[in-house]
Amino acid sequence: MATFPEDPKPQYPLIVTPAWKTLISSIGTGKEQRRQKSLFPVYDVQVNYNVLSSVDTKTLWEFYMARKGAYEAFYIYDLSLLASISFNHDGEYCGTGDAATEVFDIPGRSTSSHVIYANGVTQALTTDYVILIGGGESSSDRVDFVTPPATGVVVTCDFTGFLRIRARFEEDRLSRDGFNYNLFRYGISLKGLKPA
Repeated sequence: MATFPEDPKPQYPLIVTPAWKTLISSIGTGKEQRRQKSLFPVYDVQVNYNVLSSVDTKTLWEFYMARKGAYEAFYIYDLSLLASISFNHDGEYCGTGDAATEVFDIPGRSTSSHVIYANGVTQALTTDYVILIGGGESSSDRVDFVTPPATGVVVTCDFTGFLRIRARFEEDRLSRDGFNYNLFRYGISLKGLKPA
């Protein structure tokens, strides 16, 4: 899967909005009943630029065209750490066990302070897993289990680092002029997608 261009560098900060899915209904007494419909958030992203050269604009336009507008998903990294701000990411989805797969992508890179969970149970470093730096899809770090998690076991993690977000372009129909205008005026909107 492709990765959103990190050069040119977007204006800091990216606007990253976690979105959950909750079913809310009212009952006769006026109280609400809420049901969680998603276990993990998706992250919508707004990418803004201050200054771009014509080459930079061309790079971004070509990336948009190669994705066929909103059709093809890609990854983008929240580059907040470049501004020397460390964010902790908790309970991020890595994958679901199938009793054969040992290695799962951590949804981030340059990660540290890992806590890995299998169905919510904390795993022990070196006894249960090791962390592999890079090598995952879109250069993500990875967790390598000593024994593959059983079928249906959900693997999640806490970490500090660049968060890898799966997204697509929100707009499917943009003229080149409209695309360039949005880069400076409103930014480019990316729709967050469920983890793969």
